[in-house]
Amino acid sequence: MSIMHRFVGMPIWSKSVFILMIVLFVQCQTNYQIYPYISPNIPIKPSYENNKKIDQIIKPYAKQLDSVINQVIGFCPTFIEKQKPSSALGNMMSDAVLYISKKAGYSVDFCILNYGGIRSTLDSGLITLGEIYELMPFENQITILKIPSDIAQELQNHVINKGGEPMSEGFQNLQNPDKPYYHVAINDYMANGGDGYQFLAKAIQRWDTNIKIRDGLIDYIMNYNPLPLYFNERKL
Repeated sequence: MSIMHRFVGMPIWSKSVFILMIVLFVQCQTNYQIYPYISPNIPIKPSYENNKKIDQIIKPYAKQLDSVINQVIGFCPTFIEKQKPSSALGNMMSDAVLYISKKAGYSVDFCILNYGGIRSTLDSGLITLGEIYELMPFENQITILKIPSDIAQELQNHVINKGGEPMSEGFQNLQNPDKPYYHVAINDYMANGGDGYQFLAKAIQRWDTNIKIRDGLIDYIMNYNPLPLYFNERKL
């Protein structure tokens, strides 16, 4: 039986409902149209005058921020910067991560950090909190990995191929046949495979400490004043 025959045989109230449903269905159909829109470029120029209203809004927050970042936390005996294959700055940072890891109760044999994660230098003189935020602006955390000896060897080879990385003492000599595995402190970026460290996914065990490397540096600097610096070349 066709729809028309069914419609003719419907009672009046059913016909009304049927017609209403068709009307609603037709009206609910959405017709989309694409309209071109060109967003204007708004150049940012240093010649723009300060907006006094915005300045008044920012001023109390800027003052509060300055009081925090200008807080003195230690003293650096001399200017230090990152270099390859090693540097006093890289040595200090890897020593700091090793120190904080052990202080938190983890058993760690050595520390390796990535060269690209060091983003600034340290001047001689007073060290402020703001300088540490410039040195380590990322939210990277300390991760402890338990790795078998063959992965430790692969880690050494990778560091050699990269021309060096910041490392603590203990990483240069891993030729102990009686030690089947090692505990290494690194940042979570490297532990997740960043910067070519994908092979660390083969780790036997992983501990995410939830300790930010920046916080570890601050703790280390505040506990060692003046800051101990080691200029010995740490390379493989």
